[in-house]
Amino acid sequence: MNYTEIQAQIAAWLNRTDLNSVIPQFIALTEEKMNRQLRVRNMEIALAPTAIVDNRISLPANVIDVKVLWSTNYPNHPIKPQALESVINSGIGASPTMYAHNGAQLQFNGGGEVEGVLYQRIPALASSVTNWLSTSAPSAYLFGGLAEAMLYMGGDASVWSQRFVNVIDELNGNDKRYNGPLVVRAR
Repeated sequence: MNYTEIQAQIAAWLNRTDLNSVIPQFIALTEEKMNRQLRVRNMEIALAPTAIVDNRISLPANVIDVKVLWSTNYPNHPIKPQALESVINSGIGASPTMYAHNGAQLQFNGGGEVEGVLYQRIPALASSVTNWLSTSAPSAYLFGGLAEAMLYMGGDASVWSQRFVNVIDELNGNDKRYNGPLVVRAR
């Protein structure tokens, strides 16, 4: 479904036309929640080899999380996420072994070059009309928008909130189901 169709579906399920002006806000709030809760392959982008300068790299504006990082020379040794205080207190090594979020940057306990896989924000429907999620799982938008609408109207949002959570859990679970190589086992 596209942005207009999702708005129309939310209005139809609510059986209300007086909320048309605020339905875009319900969708935006749903997208905000999905960006906090959803971590799937469609959100992944590669971090090309990037030089660590003063033990930091800046993240692109659309990045919301890190999946995995490694030093360019050591792809089989992931750099571990830690609390910022731990990274700062660990001292400076030649090659980083840990990182932490420090605002819009990542702080490392070493230098060199880093690469990895990051999670990017779901493209907002208000500016992109459709995105991979509105095409593959429009129910996430519908149930999330209905939950926000119920909260707005002072109603019970629990049914729609639970349906939204179920869709998010299914998407996250489906993406992790086949993580790793298939192994044949004898009975």
